[in-house]
Amino acid sequence: MFKRQKGSIVAVLVVFTILFAVTLSACSILNQATPKPALPGQATPSPPLHLSPPPDGQGLYESCAPVHGQSCLDRLKQMAAGGFQLVVNYDQLSGSAAQELAYAHQAQALGMKIIWGMSNPNLWNGKARSTYPDLTATCNCSDDTGFIKYVVNLVKNLPATWGYYIGDEESNQHAQVKALSEVVYSTDPHHPRLYVSCGQCSGEQGGKYVAGLTPMVDTAEVLGPDWYPVGSGGDTVADTARVAAATQALAEKSGKQSTVVLQAFSWASYNSHNCDPWPSCAPWPTVDQMRQMKDLALQNSHPRLLLWYSFFDILRSDHPAAHWADLVAAAGAKLGNKRTAG
Repeated sequence: MFKRQKGSIVAVLVVFTILFAVTLSACSILNQATPKPALPGQATPSPPLHLSPPPDGQGLYESCAPVHGQSCLDRLKQMAAGGFQLVVNYDQLSGSAAQELAYAHQAQALGMKIIWGMSNPNLWNGKARSTYPDLTATCNCSDDTGFIKYVVNLVKNLPATWGYYIGDEESNQHAQVKALSEVVYSTDPHHPRLYVSCGQCSGEQGGKYVAGLTPMVDTAEVLGPDWYPVGSGGDTVADTARVAAATQALAEKSGKQSTVVLQAFSWASYNSHNCDPWPSCAPWPTVDQMRQMKDLALQNSHPRLLLWYSFFDILRSDHPAAHWADLVAAAGAKLGNKRTAG
């Protein structure tokens, strides 16, 4: 009987040991899977998101005329060091042919691509040649159409060419943008065209989000709104989800690809009184706000690329180093965004 009791006691101990081990293992797994509650005064940690980057990567709006030479090339170096792969330069065409090619060669050496800035209305209102005298000097052209063709022929075979930025918040000028876009396409049908609308302009066809984009779907292969909610006086960072979803739906309906231009500037930089009290209501977006905008855009659409506005606003701010570090951290562009050929 003692042997049976001893055997029973041993069996019970074995079972208890096994159950105890299983319980410890389960607790360990739960502790790893369940976020720990935040301490008083601490923000609740957010689980990391593993979102696929846009295929062509992320890019920056810039405003630096190649006529300034090395200073603009150095700015490209800073962009590339931050992990960005694309640039839209508002002053892109302000330089000679040699300076434009030097800019493109620098971009290529850095692994970047240029979305050639051709959104200036002077390209279609008869003022192209007077606006860009350095390029006109070697153009041998007599009108806007000839100038546009000259520019496209100059860059279309360059490895650094992504495509062409053919319109910027010009939904009330559809005919003019369409004409420009068709000249670009007829000269180079192998690179995409990009059109960006005002995502928060109530005056654009009477609504927000993609209302200003809708009449322009026939002007480009890649379409998207700009979206700047921080300090806008009504829109929120969370609304980025609706903006991205609406953009994607319009792109798919039109057989196009999507993008979104995200905020990396303060509305106070433009003295634009969209909120109250001014200017404290219009701060620079934080790292978390910019990261949330990016994540919501990727969660709710399939953008070919993401753009940030703007590099030049950061450089001319009171704290350029800090704002640049915030954008680099939020964009996470250094973490391996892939880029496809244009």
